[in-house]
Amino acid sequence: MSIEAALRGVQVVEVATYLPGPACTQLLASLGARVTKVVRPGGDPLRRLPPLHAAYPALNAGKVEVELDLKRPEDVDAFRSLARQADVLVDGLRPGALERLGVGHAALQALNPRLIYCALSGYGLSGPLSHLAGHDLNFVALSGLLATTTVGDEPALPGTQLADLVSGLTAATAILAALLARGDGPGCLIDAPMLAATRWLMTPWYAVARAGEQQGGLSGGAACYRAYRTADGRYLAVAALEPHFWARFCEALGRPDLTPRQQDADQQALADEIAALIARRRLGEWLPVFADLDACVTPVFTLEEAARDWDGGAGLPCSSSV
Repeated sequence: MSIEAALRGVQVVEVATYLPGPACTQLLASLGARVTKVVRPGGDPLRRLPPLHAAYPALNAGKVEVELDLKRPEDVDAFRSLARQADVLVDGLRPGALERLGVGHAALQALNPRLIYCALSGYGLSGPLSHLAGHDLNFVALSGLLATTTVGDEPALPGTQLADLVSGLTAATAILAALLARGDGPGCLIDAPMLAATRWLMTPWYAVARAGEQQGGLSGGAACYRAYRTADGRYLAVAALEPHFWARFCEALGRPDLTPRQQDADQQALADEIAALIARRRLGEWLPVFADLDACVTPVFTLEEAARDWDGGAGLPCSSSV
């Protein structure tokens, strides 16, 4: 069996905008689900948000798009008809929005007891923040992720919408579990807060913080785990954490004498020595040195280079074979 057909026959209705909900349902579509995307008059505002409007086709490939104005009785009836036939509904609006239109969880569950209703919102269906709006930056800030992603002493915004995308992934995971658990029985309500999903990303570091340890080593503190600038202004990503990788890396630099210094107390001094060595050559000169060397050293690709190297789109980044 191919996992790309695992959800064949599963009907999904999406009422969501921007990234989280569409990312969630795109993953379900890549597993074979039929996704009907319900958009407001004028369409998903992501279409008009540069530069991410260019991502709209990838996030919504293969979906059937239906424009409905849920303030019109005839369109509400059409929406109820979709929900009556659906296995899953992904509600990416603010909590209470669909309830006020008469098509919230309780109303739809009465129409379709087998419906799995996934409420994908910023702060969850209850709690002191549930009524508030939020965007990716707010969630990475509240999770502690932003404070640990710094340039110097300043928070540095991540290069992608981590909260949006991980919440889509975790919501899709919960939906898959709900489909498996449902069997021939009733559906359920999934409360999938984006803040909780972002906090899940930080789980290892919460444990580190509670133990009184410092994050440092994996965020630029360790000489063996950082990016080094080359002579042409490009970078090498060095992740030679294990001693055998570190030894190979030092050999490749022509400095085997650095091998015993991996755990030096003064990591900055060690990093400065390595930086001076890396800066002597251009990235193109270093690539052959590390191409076949199993030392966890890679180029730092530009966005354009990485995009050329990836043709998986927004679907499931996995495959299966019999």
